Amino acid sequence: MDALQSIPRVHRDLRELPFLEAGGPAQMAIDQGLLDETDVVVTRCYRWTPPAVSLGKYQRLPSAAGRVLRDSGLPVVRRPSGGRAVLHGRDFEWSFAVAFPPHLLPYGPEAAYRLVSDAFAAALAAAGVALDESRAGRYQRSALCFASPLRHDLLAAGEKIVAVAQAQRGRRVLVHGSVLERRPPLELTAALEAALGEPWRGDGLAAAGCEVDGEALWRAVTARLSASLSDLAGHAVSAA
Repeated sequence: MDALQSIPRVHRDLRELPFLEAGGPAQMAIDQGLLDETDVVVTRCYRWTPPAVSLGKYQRLPSAAGRVLRDSGLPVVRRPSGGRAVLHGRDFEWSFAVAFPPHLLPYGPEAAYRLVSDAFAAALAAAGVALDESRAGRYQRSALCFASPLRHDLLAAGEKIVAVAQAQRGRRVLVHGSVLERRPPLELTAALEAALGEPWRGDGLAAAGCEVDGEALWRAVTARLSASLSDLAGHAVSAA
């Protein structure tokens, strides 16, 4: 059984969708739907089968690069969130989404970033992962997401291990991300390098010397989110 298949369905103050292993178009359709319909906090984690490349909402990919990827057997899909290209596959990476309804975040979309990023930071620390103090290293111009960390990403031993992006529709916010467990197989990185003309960067948790059970990590993240949402609700009641 996959380590992420036994995740709990429900936590206090949020709803968790079942784990899904499926292709990129199906996964992105679900996440797009969360931006259209959610009136509660909804979380999900998932793995991509077969492997695929996802592009950020505004990322441009030359048509020749797209052909190289497709000819290599790597489908290309577009995420509702921003950012750069992510290589997905069940044996080395898993993804997550957390959708927030319009009424929950009085401090704006920045609060959504902080809630999710802090939940991952706390869960990883509890699992014994020594995170880098700075959540962003030196920026590198690249078409690849894991080549360079941004403000809310998480790093360990200089390796970007959790990538976090965001999408908004109306006042709904979707925090979208990817956890890189280890370096992808050579045939996949070689295809990406040939298409984009730059070397693969990103070896994930394994290169940082960390072996983390995905199921346990996701349970800890959702539990932390639940606690943070309860705190938000308590503060709102106190303020009223």
